[in-house]
Amino acid sequence: MDATMDDVAVFVLTVDAGSLSAAAAQRRVPKSTVSRAITRLEEHLGAKLLTRSPRNTKLTHAGRAYYDKVAPHVAALRDAEDSVRAGRNDVQGVLRVTAAPDVGEILAALLVGFCARYPNVQVVVDLSARIVNLQSEGFDVAIRASQKQDPNTVAKKLQDSRLGYFAAPQYLASRGTPSTPSGLAEHDCVLFRERTSWVMQRGADPSAERAKVSVRGKISGDEFNFVRSALRAGAGIGPLPTFYAEADVRAGTLVRVLPEWVFEGESALWLVYPAQKSVPQRVKAFRAYVLSAMGG
Repeated sequence: MDATMDDVAVFVLTVDAGSLSAAAAQRRVPKSTVSRAITRLEEHLGAKLLTRSPRNTKLTHAGRAYYDKVAPHVAALRDAEDSVRAGRNDVQGVLRVTAAPDVGEILAALLVGFCARYPNVQVVVDLSARIVNLQSEGFDVAIRASQKQDPNTVAKKLQDSRLGYFAAPQYLASRGTPSTPSGLAEHDCVLFRERTSWVMQRGADPSAERAKVSVRGKISGDEFNFVRSALRAGAGIGPLPTFYAEADVRAGTLVRVLPEWVFEGESALWLVYPAQKSVPQRVKAFRAYVLSAMGG
């Protein structure tokens, strides 16, 4: 059975949407229509692409390899169609954004304002701790807490991202608050990526006073989302990006410990995007919006 380019587009939409039902809703067609399109494509390729259940779909190994190859081309075809239908000055279409899970909350708040300003743009977000290759995986832009870049990309700093130290009020009430970095050695700590040696500096000045302390903790996480949750629950004292903890400090769910001290070294949030001459208007609009909203 021959498949069509539209069947390929339906397959990509289904993966992005997460289920046959969601894809059908976006296309405004019956779920059975989406199912038949994917079946035609699988029969044409001679390979199973998706495992399907009533609530979601999962890519097979062959499906992941095929999706990674065709998704960028489907996005490019959408761009071409958008340009022909509405002209290059119209901000519309699908915007694909990748970001670390730790910045998902910030990104969600940004997207509320962006989508209100540009109602004809649909945003698909992928939260991943790995460094996604934007061009080969079909993403328009990334927000990262890392200077590591793909080849042929541009990175613009959004804001500095120092690590401070935080704990829940209930933990400090029961265990006390350390007054010096060395006092951390007497506390339970929530570790980030199993790091038990914390090198700290007093303030952001590179020439500032340094302190190194060995800490202990039964709980370690590789994402700040988890570290924050453990700190809120009263597990101990741990590091968080200061911008990331601001809402908790205002709400009183976390308290900054040793506020003059930060993790040694510089860090920042970066807006990363492919270096290319032809850029869809929706991508330009998103980049401008984020840079403006975050003070870049």
